[in-house]
Amino acid sequence: MKKVLLLLIGIIILASPVNVLAKVNIYFFRGYDCPHCEEALEYINVHREEIPKNVEIITYEVWKNDNNEKLHAKLVEKLNVEDKYKQSVPFIVIGNEYIIGMSPTYSDFQEIITKAQKYDGDENYQDLVATTIKEMQKEDNIKFKAIPFTTLFKDSSTSTTIVLIIFGVIVVGFICLIGFSRKN
Repeated sequence: MKKVLLLLIGIIILASPVNVLAKVNIYFFRGYDCPHCEEALEYINVHREEIPKNVEIITYEVWKNDNNEKLHAKLVEKLNVEDKYKQSVPFIVIGNEYIIGMSPTYSDFQEIITKAQKYDGDENYQDLVATTIKEMQKEDNIKFKAIPFTTLFKDSSTSTTIVLIIFGVIVVGFICLIGFSRKN
């Protein structure tokens, strides 16, 4: 009976999907109540199904959070952004590249996703924002407030789907246990 149970558990584990893709971060620096930022985020939310599973969007509000603004300023400096764009939002950083502004259009959205996909599987991928955060925390012990995109726009259907999958696995497991126990 124990061997059968272990075999069943092993099959379930092997049959489970495993995400082995490296994570690529898109950093979205935004202003509180910035209409352009809100429109861009809404557009991304509408097209969220097109965001690859290994891509995570992380937002930082920079108008009302001094530490996030310092991070934004440091990145603008490191990326040699032109003076006239230094305070601009949305300011999007992917790897070592940046995009200033995003209109709520499919072409702008695709540009962001394409840049992120370019880093998928790239062993030379460097996350400039993560590196800068570590440097600033080490030097000045600064704390930043990041908000994952998925937190900004809750998708209840995702959590419902996860609960149903877990429930389904449990039911199938019990059915298998009952079937195996009757044979013994």
